[in-house]
Amino acid sequence: MDTTLDYSLNVTEFPSRKISNIWKPDSIADLKEILVFANKNGRPIYPISTGHNWGLGSKLPVVDSDIINLSGLDEIIEVNESLAYARIQPGVTQIQLANYLKSNHPDLILNVTGSDAHSSILANAVERGSGKNGQRANDIRELKIMSSNGKEFSTGFGSYREGTSSFYKYGLGPDFTHLFTQSNLGIVTEAVINLIPKQSFTLHLSIIPNEQLGNFLSAFSLLVRKGIVGHSLEIDSQNDPKIFELFEASANESKWICWFVTHGESEIRSVKNAIVGEALADIVEEVRKYDSEEDHSSALAPVKVRIDRYNGMPNDHSLISTAKAFGVALNEENPDLDIYKELPGFRCVLPVIPFCGDGAKIIDLILNYSKSTSFNPAISIIGLDEYSLEVFSRVYFNRNNQEEIDKAGKWAEELLNMLKNNGIYPYRLDVENMAPYLSNVKDPMKSLKQAIKDHLDPNGIIAPGRYHLIS
Repeated sequence: MDTTLDYSLNVTEFPSRKISNIWKPDSIADLKEILVFANKNGRPIYPISTGHNWGLGSKLPVVDSDIINLSGLDEIIEVNESLAYARIQPGVTQIQLANYLKSNHPDLILNVTGSDAHSSILANAVERGSGKNGQRANDIRELKIMSSNGKEFSTGFGSYREGTSSFYKYGLGPDFTHLFTQSNLGIVTEAVINLIPKQSFTLHLSIIPNEQLGNFLSAFSLLVRKGIVGHSLEIDSQNDPKIFELFEASANESKWICWFVTHGESEIRSVKNAIVGEALADIVEEVRKYDSEEDHSSALAPVKVRIDRYNGMPNDHSLISTAKAFGVALNEENPDLDIYKELPGFRCVLPVIPFCGDGAKIIDLILNYSKSTSFNPAISIIGLDEYSLEVFSRVYFNRNNQEEIDKAGKWAEELLNMLKNNGIYPYRLDVENMAPYLSNVKDPMKSLKQAIKDHLDPNGIIAPGRYHLIS
């Protein structure tokens, strides 16, 4: 049986909140009953799906709240092969849908993340997380929402029809889908998520010298916009523990490890690879290529797991390899970072930067600031779309040392503000920084956002403080 302590544990070591009740609905009818009760009694509630919000708060609410755990709403309602989508509930995990597709629709795959296999697809998408094929919010075709009074409505054409297929995401008139991403205006109970036709690919692994990062981003962004490569880019700092198997003997932290794929039949890829090779010839070094049709069972783990992910199969390698880098063995069946106090904690700052050569200057800002605070952050630069990149920057600390916990917290707070002063903002925030950060951001839309919150959730019971929307 879950306890409030289970929901307070978090790998970020944020202070506990007061959690009075834990609700675990098994059906939409149960959820409605809970919401009506909470609304009537003015009880704040914080919905989670699987609670794997690693580095940003895990299961922790923003403020003292009851918890609604939606992991029991885990139905794969529909997979439409001809229109390439899945209709799912919040508790459906990456591995659950991936295995279902493998057995029933092997020509379709999911845009998976680099996080763990047991994380919620829907939760990550509405939080605007990133996958191996771009930002997952872009995969959302429709949402079904329950408001604080228990009423349900859908976005797009979902409100116009029942039981028919989904093929156009906007509906008629204003599109409200993304009112419910990174928000607390309602509880998302169902999503239509785009799927991807499975196809062959070549995984490229290249080394980028630090001084060439700007040139690489400039050249590669043009390849993406021309359609030569998709939104598959991942660039890892050489000190990133999730790729430590590549550099167990030595780590030269002045270089970057770059991953991306080209898709298509072998003849098409041959042309694409030649174009890519010519564009990057004077920028990258140690180019390695892995065709998905070949056997790579003897390759190093970071290579094998990325081939799996680009094939739509999630895995827990990022968590397990990071733990191994610090000498900790996780339960590989379903690793839970929160419960391993011997595992270092980590804090994240997640700026979104322009996909061009100037992005490298922002990386330098992050590294130089961090160096001044005696931190050497691990950084992953991930493609979101043709014009923007996520920077997943994180520092590790001893979870049993309050001085180190406080130091990491100060690093995150000051880095966010330093970047803001340079016109760079986060694309996601942790639960601890939502209120202090957004209180000091000049947002001309703030009053309109609050008016919408007041209208849809007049008693302010749904996730108060989430992205600083309160009633």
